[in-house]
Amino acid sequence: MTIETSAETPLEWAFNPFDAQFMTHPESVLKAARDAPIFMSPILGSWIITRYNDIAAVLREPERFSSKEILSITELLAPEVLELFGDYIPMEGTLTGVDPPNHTRLRSVLEAKFSASGVASLEPMVRDVCEDLFEKLSGRHSADLLSEFAYPLPLIVVSRLLGIPRKAMMPLRKAVEEWSELSMALLTGVSLDEQMKMATHILEMHHLIARLIEEHYQRPQNDLLGVIAQARDEKGLTPHEMLSLVPGLFLAGHEAPANVFTNLIWRLLSVPNRWQALLDNPELGQRYFDEALRCDAAVMGMWRIATQDTEFLGQSITAGQKLFLVYLSGNRDETHYSDPDEFSIERGRVAPHLAFGRGIHHCIGAPLARIECRVALEMLVERMPNLRLADGFTPTYKPHPFLRGMAELPVVW
Repeated sequence: MTIETSAETPLEWAFNPFDAQFMTHPESVLKAARDAPIFMSPILGSWIITRYNDIAAVLREPERFSSKEILSITELLAPEVLELFGDYIPMEGTLTGVDPPNHTRLRSVLEAKFSASGVASLEPMVRDVCEDLFEKLSGRHSADLLSEFAYPLPLIVVSRLLGIPRKAMMPLRKAVEEWSELSMALLTGVSLDEQMKMATHILEMHHLIARLIEEHYQRPQNDLLGVIAQARDEKGLTPHEMLSLVPGLFLAGHEAPANVFTNLIWRLLSVPNRWQALLDNPELGQRYFDEALRCDAAVMGMWRIATQDTEFLGQSITAGQKLFLVYLSGNRDETHYSDPDEFSIERGRVAPHLAFGRGIHHCIGAPLARIECRVALEMLVERMPNLRLADGFTPTYKPHPFLRGMAELPVVW
């Protein structure tokens, strides 16, 4: 679905994550949306919430605005696909789509591995992965930094963290990507045959994950699959709950970090003085990373579902209706940030950004993403100080209902 965005397009249609033009240049539409500040999107079937304080208010009330099954795509699937999946495929969307007390219990299984101290022990492994990726670029003077570095780095790291065998990594990656594509297939007119092929791969992925969990249960190992498998006895996790955790962790663990790192490198290279400032002072890396998270949130937004009939921002919201919280817009709210569309680490009063969410669903992988970015930037500065964008490159962002990432990042050195 492609909707042209222009001054003549009504706001509810101009806000269109399935349109590359909107995803690439969302500023004017988001500004108009903040002036609204709530409207119903016929494209997403959700109320759109765009202002910082309003987004934060919804995130503070998980009892009124639930996360339960917010990533379920059941209503977007063809009947034939639903029949193939049956009751086997979890639709919760890992931790993201579960409310307390189950959310608390499931998150407790993973917290030790994703704590600041837990991920600190992964730094040598992250450096090893970076070394291998740089070795593949050795002797060359150009690359697509997205597909050849930013994407494979977190993909390999999260695979090793989970304990996924090397031979299973690419099939899992393909199936996770097809899960995202399947969520848009009916809207974009993909043939039923293609939908069924994707669904078959997704089903095979879940069978593979179930086998890996069982192997780790029978032969405990010190990886995340081992932790999840042992939680069957220690935390009372059901097979369905264990199976629900892995695909979401796999997707969130590589797609979002790849997107934000690519956004960051583009921001640094698009203004040469920024890259030079990082060369002169590598410790600026974390400040640049946070500003990239604010200005170019890799997760454009997230849903909540009203648990009761309620009033919000003057609108009557019916129990069961969805709200889409646009983190990207909240991070550019003029009431919280001066010159919010400008990328700057020199701004004055800065509100904490929303890129990692807020409250009980704050991104559990945030500490790992920070380590991956810090190590990657340090090594990029050391290995490729002459890095620059390919001549004539301007970014294009891929259509997606809630992730925001570039299609490519060609660079030379």
